[in-house]
Amino acid sequence: MSAVVMEAIDFNFAFGTTSLALGSATRAGHAAAYKWSGENTIGSTAFTMPQNGFGEVAGIEIYAGIHDGLREHLDYAKIYIGGLAYDNQMFNEMVAPGLLPGVPDALGAAGLRHGAMATNLGIPMLMGGNPMDACPKIGPGKTLEVEVACPAAAEGGVALEKDMTVRVWIAKVLGVEKVKEVLKFQSDYHQLGYYNGQTMNCSFDLGDIEKSETMPLRSQMTNNPIKNLIPENGQFDPLEHWGKLPGGFDQDRPKAHILSVFSKQMADTTPNEWYQFVMDSNRVNDSWAQLSWNPDKRSAIKITHAAFKNPGVGTIKSLRFYRSGREIDQTYDVQWGKNPFPMPALRSPAAIMYAGPLRLPQAYLLWNEQGYIAMKDDGTASDAWSALNRDGAGVYVRGIEYELGGE
Repeated sequence: MSAVVMEAIDFNFAFGTTSLALGSATRAGHAAAYKWSGENTIGSTAFTMPQNGFGEVAGIEIYAGIHDGLREHLDYAKIYIGGLAYDNQMFNEMVAPGLLPGVPDALGAAGLRHGAMATNLGIPMLMGGNPMDACPKIGPGKTLEVEVACPAAAEGGVALEKDMTVRVWIAKVLGVEKVKEVLKFQSDYHQLGYYNGQTMNCSFDLGDIEKSETMPLRSQMTNNPIKNLIPENGQFDPLEHWGKLPGGFDQDRPKAHILSVFSKQMADTTPNEWYQFVMDSNRVNDSWAQLSWNPDKRSAIKITHAAFKNPGVGTIKSLRFYRSGREIDQTYDVQWGKNPFPMPALRSPAAIMYAGPLRLPQAYLLWNEQGYIAMKDDGTASDAWSALNRDGAGVYVRGIEYELGGE
């Protein structure tokens, strides 16, 4: 039997039996019709990793039902591990569509699938990935749950009444010595050099040559990366240190986790003015949906992938990735037919999408500087998401958030 098992855990929400009301959230086990299936088991409580098991979450994909000709829309799907979750690690049916026969694989075309396995949460170290892919870690005896939420009517939501499945892909190894053996093999085989059998070297590069004064380039090439040894002193023990690896919930600084946010346009645009996704003037309804950041020297945001959802009615012309003090802004024409960052799926199942979210030509890095993502209409106001407009504009970003401590 292979040391590493890659498997799918399906969280099945039979909304056709027990619907989910507007503005509500639920998890498997909160109703008899909400269960998980996997490992030849059907569970009505949280999926639990064996006491000798070590896992990583590689990806998530969502199979939504069809209601009135549109995919049923989630406010979010969020992964909980041991009862904990990252508030800016959210997915929905448009940004993480499930793989279907006869339909183009948008995630795969974007490089976010390994065989059948979605990898929009990173390539697990257990499968040969880099530690800084920051896959969520599931330690021995820890629970894995998925929470799904229905948007309020004012956000274009309708009660969820069609069956839905959220598939979570994990890589798993049983046994302390076996997980160390697998990590040593993957580190050597892929020439990553992060594990020498003693310490996990999760140090990483960060910085920008253009902004060397406020954002110094820290790199392995110049022998000054952001240092992250696990443990700093002593020997790596999976029982003690698994959750301290990048993506885990027990990390010491520096920390890193996958950022995944879909932000809706919740106010009408002002013609020919940049629309920022911020709480001010109710342009977004939730703090986690803000696409505006002001990290200091002790934190950083790196956006690697993006997708833009054109509104069903109206035209958004431009998408801007602004950073303070830059000579050149990253600005793109995102009108229909020209959008370089298509959504993986749209509300209408008849709309066939071929790739997304796509990698930015250059990562959008913020460290000790302000930045935001904004869009601009074509001179005619674009209507906000609402009870009467269930197909508005939105932006999805994927990347990594860092907490650097005293760096």
